Amino acid sequence: MTAILCFALLFGCESQVVRPLDDAPTESRAGDVAPAADYAASLTTLLARVVTDEGLVRYDLLRGELRDDFRRVLKAVEDFDASGLLTREARLAFWLNAYNVQMLENVIETPEVNDIVADGYVEAFFRTPYRTAGLDVTLDQIEHVILRRSDFDERLAVFRLPELDPRIHAGINCAAVSCPSLRRRAFTPENVDTELDDAMADFVNRPRHFRVEGDGFVLSSLLDWFGSDFDRQGLPAGDYLLGFMSPERPDYDRLKTLLEGRTAAEIKARPNVRFEYLWKVNRAEN
Repeated sequence: MTAILCFALLFGCESQVVRPLDDAPTESRAGDVAPAADYAASLTTLLARVVTDEGLVRYDLLRGELRDDFRRVLKAVEDFDASGLLTREARLAFWLNAYNVQMLENVIETPEVNDIVADGYVEAFFRTPYRTAGLDVTLDQIEHVILRRSDFDERLAVFRLPELDPRIHAGINCAAVSCPSLRRRAFTPENVDTELDDAMADFVNRPRHFRVEGDGFVLSSLLDWFGSDFDRQGLPAGDYLLGFMSPERPDYDRLKTLLEGRTAAEIKARPNVRFEYLWKVNRAEN
């Protein structure tokens, strides 16, 4: 895990400034293209075309007819001046987008990968630094240093969120079928809270993440790995998740008996709970 700059730069201009860097820390994966003038708008256009209603991704389009458009978005993310993000919303929106754009590029560059873990791509996808906001940054660092604040790196400290927002787990997409679905629009300072609320609702209401199976329950491993993130002040994880769950889903009452009033640790301790996470790539068939 690494980090950046100094705390004196904690606040700056909020505008989405893209600036070229004279000394790029790593080679650009976007290549010799001009960055998108409004990367978030361009990313939204792409996501609307390539993300299906089921949350799968048309990587074939991103490798094919949309490749140059995506490269311009990637270039903008690589050269973005993130030290000029004034608000929590602006910082949150950029780093969620940056994670998702870099993960899309990971899969675009490796069409042979079918299962991220089984095929041995964990190191390449999550622990290899790529040029982001003019820095060498890994996806693990974006997630755990900047977004979750669970690790510290002086180099990245200026970019950390002021506090952990558990909704980030539904906002970042790790390219696996068990990951919360990639949103069909980019995050912006104006929409990030609404989009994250919608993302959480989508996450907890999809049976592949939370379901009743026989006499037991199958839950997303995100609750196993990061359960304490969902335990908010005065609100245990189970109640936090229920706040996004629709009472209209057929198994709501059963899930409520499991989740209501329980912390993440208490949910994990239940003998009839099984956690599941499938690392098959979330690739939509052509």
